[in-house]
Amino acid sequence: MSELQSDEFLLEGIARREQAALETFYDRHERMVFSFALRCVADRSLAEEVVQDVFTRLWRSAERYDGQKAKVSTWLLTITRRIAIDHHRKSMRNVPVQSDVDDRLQQLEESDPGPPEQVEANEMKDLVRSALNRLPNDQREAIERMYYQGQTQKEIAEAIRVPLGTVKGRIRLGLARLREQIDVHGWGDTT
Repeated sequence: MSELQSDEFLLEGIARREQAALETFYDRHERMVFSFALRCVADRSLAEEVVQDVFTRLWRSAERYDGQKAKVSTWLLTITRRIAIDHHRKSMRNVPVQSDVDDRLQQLEESDPGPPEQVEANEMKDLVRSALNRLPNDQREAIERMYYQGQTQKEIAEAIRVPLGTVKGRIRLGLARLREQIDVHGWGDTT
């Protein structure tokens, strides 16, 4: 494909499922989409997911572009904005659960308690380990890699060869289950 081809021509090719048209269009617009997504969600990893979803949606619905209604860049940024808002809303729904478990695990790692506190800390560590062992293997592995091995979600995705969104989902679901276990055992209301 020639670099001189118009965006409209490329969208027509994408609508016909021409991979080369998508690649050229992606190369031309990925930076703009990523920058805009990053401003919307303020999280690099989440912005990368937004970019992936934007171009996936573009692949599925390029035929919907109407040059009479908007410029290609306007249409593309509108799609980006909508997807970014969806991702941001989804990520905000899970903040309290993850935050509580994050705080609890951080307290365990940073504390240097005296003997009575050591007993309580050991009980909490045992509770967390026991709850982790009750998780499905895929959720447990993702959480252990993140919290015990210090890997980022992206590193985990690469290491276990699954999409980043899958890793995020496993961590989110696993942390929610951990939180339930901690609450059941009466640890959820301590600070």
